[in-house]
Amino acid sequence: MNLKRICAAQLPEELGADCFCPTCQNHLVRTECADPWAICLGCKTGHRFFIMPEPPLSVDSGRAASLRFPELNDRSPEAVASFWLSDASARSVLNAQLAQILRAVAEGRTAIDEPTFSFCPICGGELSEYEQDDIRVQGLRCPIGHCWYLRGGHLWAPIAGRPVGLQAEYSDAVLGQSISDWLKGNALLDRQLHESIRHVLAEYTRNRIERTTPKVDLGGRGK
Repeated sequence: MNLKRICAAQLPEELGADCFCPTCQNHLVRTECADPWAICLGCKTGHRFFIMPEPPLSVDSGRAASLRFPELNDRSPEAVASFWLSDASARSVLNAQLAQILRAVAEGRTAIDEPTFSFCPICGGELSEYEQDDIRVQGLRCPIGHCWYLRGGHLWAPIAGRPVGLQAEYSDAVLGQSISDWLKGNALLDRQLHESIRHVLAEYTRNRIERTTPKVDLGGRGK
């Protein structure tokens, strides 16, 4: 099977020396994460953003459900998530959104709140909305003139002829909704959803429901 080879994300020069958190304007520095192919940038406040590797071609991710990985038998959800994130063959067919979901599962963390995008990552200047032609995205621009586009927690800009982008860490609400969308059944998504990943998502959902469901004491009152 000829697959497009996964390549690690590269830190753009514009974000390498000195870049800023889009949410709080603090400096972003490179930090560790569970995804060895991605770059994680975090600030001292705890906001995290990711530069993701180039996603697989749709023809490749559409083969994921049919692949066999016997080494995943009887492994924990966290171990399965880590395998799909790190193994080159598996990652070469892993849908980009599933990669973000599995990273959150492997790390056992999500953002508390939805991130805001108020500051330019390059210069730290305040971002303001401006009109542009693509109705699918929100246009944001800083006083210096750096123009960005925002959609679904992904902030990017065409700089020097190539896209420079930051993906915000999923909040718990976004993670839960994304998992629900993958599990509800869809012919296009099902071809990209390996059974081992389906089990991981289902187990995470069960645990999340248990964590968020109030316990009832003997008197019938919620705790």
